[in-house]
Amino acid sequence: MLLTSNLGSKIVQEVRPLIDEHLIIANPEGVIIASTDRNRIGTFHEGAKRTCMEKQERTITVEDEHRLQGVKAGINLPIFVHDVPIGVIGITGEPNNVIPFGSLVKKMTELLIQENFYFQELEWEARALESFVIDMLQRPRPIDEDIEKGQLLGIDMTSNKRCTVITLTANAQPISHDMLHYSHHQLQQVINGVVARWGNDKFIILHNEDNHSQPKVSYYHYLFEQFQQQLRKRFDCTAAIGVGPSTTMLDVHQSFQKAKKAMVASIQKDTIVFYQDLQLEICLQDILPNTRKEFIGRTIGPILAENELMQTLKTYYSSNLNLAETAKTMNVHINTVHYRLRKIYDITSLDPKNVDSLVTIYLALTFLDENTNSD
Repeated sequence: MLLTSNLGSKIVQEVRPLIDEHLIIANPEGVIIASTDRNRIGTFHEGAKRTCMEKQERTITVEDEHRLQGVKAGINLPIFVHDVPIGVIGITGEPNNVIPFGSLVKKMTELLIQENFYFQELEWEARALESFVIDMLQRPRPIDEDIEKGQLLGIDMTSNKRCTVITLTANAQPISHDMLHYSHHQLQQVINGVVARWGNDKFIILHNEDNHSQPKVSYYHYLFEQFQQQLRKRFDCTAAIGVGPSTTMLDVHQSFQKAKKAMVASIQKDTIVFYQDLQLEICLQDILPNTRKEFIGRTIGPILAENELMQTLKTYYSSNLNLAETAKTMNVHINTVHYRLRKIYDITSLDPKNVDSLVTIYLALTFLDENTNSD
């Protein structure tokens, strides 16, 4: 294990409150990588190099300051990991005054390094798990190697699986490491299965399901609703959640693909979406972006720049085609709504009160929203 400057700085920050003297952290080559005296960072410390080579404490005297390069009176203590010296922590000051602190500082430093090493191992395991899950789900069916590797990673490769895809959106700030770490921890606490990061803002969940009985939809809805509330309360962050159907392990790719479609619908609907509840959305998601843009242009294109007409149209649909409710929401007279709808018909030849036109306008508005969200 290497002693990095970031880890060295962390050690200095943690140990500094214990004593009033200056501290240094040096690597086995004797280069100071962290210090309470920033001017010493990057300089050579001959005493530290000798301490690592000799694998034992070294007292630096006032006389040593004149004969050893870059040293100051104090004490140098080798830092060991698995009996191998990986660096030195030095305490500057009158040796007789600082030596009593030596064993305490050394022990605390080694504990901090072991803790850091432990978390690094957890991070490596998490990355290996994420890489495996993402690679496996890209294939139409898991291969024999997937089954073996999954078992080595501690994944149940025999039970049925249900896939969930989650996308985080922070309202007031970028997605942070704290948000991702918190989300992963909260999900892992309640999920029977595997939670894996996917990119900078997504999670993939592989739920373990009994081959004979499956948890009810209400069970998943409750879990994810609680998660959304926790995330919103702590970070002002929203989570679009799409849940795929239960499948055998061999067909988990299908559950993943369907969970992605449900997640896209979740962004639009601002609610948790289960693939089995999707209807029109299944067809709409397969329409190519260029086709959608052309459809918008041919239908409501002429009024896209007319803010009043567009807002009236959207409010009319969100009010479930209720003219009085539309007028109330927009704070206008109902005759104004009638006038604007007639004007939309005059410009586009689409009558918002006609069934065929209603479907056409609905599709155009849906494509428009999707295009706006993706920009």
